[in-house]
Amino acid sequence: MKNQRRAGASHDRHPSHTELGALNPALRHALMRVNPEYFAWSIEAQERYRVSMPEKDAFRLRLGLLKALFGLRAQTDEDFAEISNQFGDKEHLVFNRAWLPAAGVGEDYFFLNEYMDEGKTLLDFETLYDYDHDDHGFQEQARKDQTPDYIVKPYRGVLYYSWARLLIDGAFHYASLCMAAGYVYSHLDEFGQEKLSALIPHRYVKAKDHGKREGHGTIFSQRIDADGKEPQAEELQRRLWDYLSQRFDALLTEFDGQGRRAVYLEDVSRQHDPHMHFIFSDKTALQAVRFRHFMRDCCPLVADRAELDAVISRERQELDEYLDSTCRDIFANFTPKVVTFRKKRTIIVADGALNDLV
Repeated sequence: MKNQRRAGASHDRHPSHTELGALNPALRHALMRVNPEYFAWSIEAQERYRVSMPEKDAFRLRLGLLKALFGLRAQTDEDFAEISNQFGDKEHLVFNRAWLPAAGVGEDYFFLNEYMDEGKTLLDFETLYDYDHDDHGFQEQARKDQTPDYIVKPYRGVLYYSWARLLIDGAFHYASLCMAAGYVYSHLDEFGQEKLSALIPHRYVKAKDHGKREGHGTIFSQRIDADGKEPQAEELQRRLWDYLSQRFDALLTEFDGQGRRAVYLEDVSRQHDPHMHFIFSDKTALQAVRFRHFMRDCCPLVADRAELDAVISRERQELDEYLDSTCRDIFANFTPKVVTFRKKRTIIVADGALNDLV
């Protein structure tokens, strides 16, 4: 477990954007060229412009920053993407830090790097709860539309490593926002995969249809190679997935019932990549955090990570015992020739889908 840092704990007062000096001179100059009226607007008007900036303005700003920060020129989106793809963590940090005040809202220039419905912006949601609850409703309705007999799940918080950027004590940070249940689940998934590999050594290799074109994308398909124990490895993997799914649902209910209203922090920064995990205990914590006052609202809720670590330790021990007994059962009783019919899913990676992952 990486060490945590109580980021923002020194927020006794909340400096304005002017006090922070957040605007990079290069961005200020670019904004004056693209929209000279911007600095005469109220803070509210500036925020509305930032979250719904016309693409032509955003493009000109990006080009202005690219030239001012790195001395590089681009004429088209394709040119900019090609240059950006050559950047390392250091260059991305320089650019994203300068760009943030042109995209974020509130005291910390909070920017949620997630898709939103057309016509909606971050300013349409006051709190994390408002955004997350709306997303839950959208996702559940989509599942219902696809599978009419699907039973809609109650809302217990669905944030799962949503990407964000913000200032913490005036310093640029990348951030991941996650519910406590999802955070524990991610640790269990990692532990479970490592344990499975120890019980039945295997590796994943390309399947026959991997890389084939399908519509406007490419098929991503892999299969297990376990030196003749592929059926047992696949069955153990299937049971692991079922177990994790059940535990995830149980953890959501557990944390939701406790209503701890807590935020746990984990600093996962490395060189040129300042990154903080914000882990929310349950929906009451989401209700207490406003996007425009993100750090101000999070700081009073910061709780001892030992609470969360104790749950992870408990769940890992139970998973370890489950996989040991399940593996013994599979080798003793599983019949590979008896095939359970399951709906086959095809993963298609759309062209250009991975371009925005940096």
